[in-house]
Amino acid sequence: AGKTVSQILKEKNLLPAFPPDLIDLIRKAVNVREHIQAHKKDIHNRTRLTRVESKIRRLVDYYRSTSRIPRDWRYEPEKAALLVK
Repeated sequence: AGKTVSQILKEKNLLPAFPPDLIDLIRKAVNVREHIQAHKKDIHNRTRLTRVESKIRRLVDYYRSTSRIPRDWRYEPEKAALLVK
């Protein structure tokens, strides 16, 4: 076809609002945050949360540059829980 899958989905208006890999990472961060709320002394998962959120920020920067998400969209943990629920 000479086009990427994303280009074909965009032409047919089937492209999701947010990329699935970003949604999966946000879902993972929300789950880790809930775990940390229940287990406040779990320092290993605090480190894991930091890593997951840095991946989210890098991915958001990439998707902003490719115009897959709005330029003014920001990752906010409190609102992220509402996005994936």
